[in-house]
Amino acid sequence: MARHLSVGTVIEKNRIASNVAFVILIEVEVKDSFGNLVEILRMARNNEPIIFQDNEYVAANFELSLKEQAGSIPEIQVVAQDHTLAIQQRMQEYGGGVGFGIRMIVVNTGNLSQPPEIVETFKVIRASARGYVVTFGLGAENPLSMRFPRRRQMRDRCSWRFGSAECGYVGDLRSCDLSLQGPNGCAAHGNTRRFGGFPGLSVGKR
Repeated sequence: MARHLSVGTVIEKNRIASNVAFVILIEVEVKDSFGNLVEILRMARNNEPIIFQDNEYVAANFELSLKEQAGSIPEIQVVAQDHTLAIQQRMQEYGGGVGFGIRMIVVNTGNLSQPPEIVETFKVIRASARGYVVTFGLGAENPLSMRFPRRRQMRDRCSWRFGSAECGYVGDLRSCDLSLQGPNGCAAHGNTRRFGGFPGLSVGKR
């Protein structure tokens, strides 16, 4: 996790005047109910897109703040304008947004080829949306609450997201019940070879 400013950045920071800007990038890691990564939404707190490490971060309007209340642990809050409803759509599809991962990255726009100046990783512990505004409350990810192994082993249920690269289905059917032999499962799709469950288990999960 990067925390130290590079020499070039320190020089720029201490100049009386500079054309170099430090921009905050945010990566929203959209995850399903199994904790599998579905996609990453990338945003830059800037008035134009930024290309960093071969990824495009779209220009976005968001604010960061530290919320403190007596008797409670301080919470970092992200408030983002979501005029395209892209974030809210993912929240509706995947559990309201709680459990999503958030990476905050600070970059030196004067030299985007260098590593980020600061990288911090959080987990969304509270999420809400009103109108075109999305609010995330962030907390540090607790290693004791992380599933290990990451992939849950179940006998009768596929752990892959339907249509994903792991699933591999490219036919005409539009949905799947994630079972092996169910009426709308992997067998019905002719895709038992990619079934993401463990039918050899003697119990439902391990």
